[in-house]
Formats: sequence, C-alpha cells, structure tokens
Amino acid sequence: MATFQLDEIKQRQRLEWQAAAPGWKKWERMIIQSLQPVADMLIKNAGITSGNTVLDMATGTGEPALTIAKIVGPGGRVVGMDLSPDMLDVAKERMVSQGLNNVTFQVNEHDDLPAFPDNSFDAAVCRFGLMFMPDPVRVLRAIRRVLKPGRKVSVAVWGPPERAPFFTTPMKAVSKHVPEMKPLAPGTPGGPFAIPSQEMLGSIFKKAGFSNFQSQTTDVTVVQAESPEEYWEAITEVAGPIVFLLSKMTVEKKNAIREDVIETVRGLFPAGPVRLGGEAIVGSGTKPSV
Repeated sequence: MATFQLDEIKQRQRLEWQAAAPGWKKWERMIIQSLQPVADMLIKNAGITSGNTVLDMATGTGEPALTIAKIVGPGGRVVGMDLSPDMLDVAKERMVSQGLNNVTFQVNEHDDLPAFPDNSFDAAVCRFGLMFMPDPVRVLRAIRRVLKPGRKVSVAVWGPPERAPFFTTPMKAVSKHVPEMKPLAPGTPGGPFAIPSQEMLGSIFKKAGFSNFQSQTTDVTVVQAESPEEYWEAITEVAGPIVFLLSKMTVEKKNAIREDVIETVRGLFPAGPVRLGGEAIVGSGTKPSV
C-alpha cells in the first residue's frame, strides 16, 4: 500500500477517535465493565507480572494500561500509546484520580516506535487497536523489536461483522439512508473488521516474526443500555467511525437513522435492557529468543 494511503488511513483514525474522546469519558464505567474480561485475557496471555515494564498500544483512555499498572506495582512501569491526544488526556485524568505514578502516556506519531530501544519491554498488549492500524505487520514488527527475547505480545481484534451487531446495527441504517457511505468490507485495512479471522491474525503475527502464535475467540458485550434510545446515545458517542460519519450528516438524516436503529433494537429486545456485542479474537505471540 502506498505511503500516502497509509497516512490517509492514519489521519482518518485520528479524527475518528478524537471525535469519540468525550463519549469515552462520559460512558467510561460501561466501557470498562464491558471490556474488562478482554483486558484480563490480554494480561494473562502476555504473562504480565509484578515488576514488569509493559507497552500498551492504542491505549485510548488508558485501558488496559491502568489495570496493568496496578499489577506491575511500583517496581514496574507502563507506557500507553495512542494516536489521539484527546483520548490520552482522559487517560491522564483517570491516572491522576487513581493515584498511579508508574504510567506514562504518549502520542503515537511513528509506527516504528523509534523512541524505544531494542529489548526494553517485558510484555505488550493492544486491545481493539491493531485492526485500525493501516499496516499491522509493521506495528507488530516494531513491538517485536522493543520486546525482550522470549517475551509476549497479546492483542484483541474484532471478528467478522456478522458477529458484531453492536457496530453493524447502526451501520446498516447509515448505508440505507446514505448509500454512498458504505461500511468498509471485512479485511479492508484500517477498518473495524480488518482482521476478521484467527487465520488472518496468525498470518500477520508470522509475517511480523513472532513464534508460538495462539488464539481464541470470545463473545463480548460492548453496549449495556436500559433502552434502545440509550443504546443509540452510547454507540453514537463511543464508536469512533460512527461518531465521525454522523458528524458529517444533516440533522434530518441523523434523525432518520436514529429512528431506524431504535426500531431495530426494540425488535431485538422488546422486553428489557439492551445487550449488544461482538466476537473478539484474542491472539498472542512470542519474540524468539534467538
């Protein structure tokens, strides 16, 4: 892929997640609760323990970096990186409120991670970020370089769109009302479903030079809402691609999409709270010792 295309994807990602930063702050409790099981899997699979130095790529508003900071303790260190300065501002607020001083947050300007020397981290994680990166192999190669030999990286990505109704439900309504705004096809670089299978994720790990790739799938409830209306409010404030798309629409279009989504969700959950999620793929690999 040409460099200008990679830069274009990265710039779009920055705009999308900058737009979603206020929503992540507003819905912090729901997001943390919903995604904590995935964070726990990443931490376990990466072998993170007390005293470790850990890299958290695409940390967003600071998770799982802040959870990891409590595990590694005062003798350890966590570096959280993200391309959105606004998301990192929320992460820093959360860090201060939790009284943590073994975490630093940095804007990810360069996928090759030039700020870090070789063999400097005991573990690395990336929760629902790798699929948004325009060149995931390049990013994983950089992570492999900065990992110590024999240490592990663990990542989570979304599986196929048909198993992710939390995201596809509003996107179907968007495509209906604004046909030119079609969702990115599975496997498209930089999209939410860019790495939709264990086989594809394994191939990326192999190309990046990791060994002992292991993966599993798990169902994740992403949005927990008391009503279809609250689901709409949450998903249109935290899902970066959706937030960004809606920001470009007229009020009339946005309201029409909202009505469609609420009607669809009410049909799925006629008697009670809304629980919509997706299938996550959790994979890990080891940096060879030689």
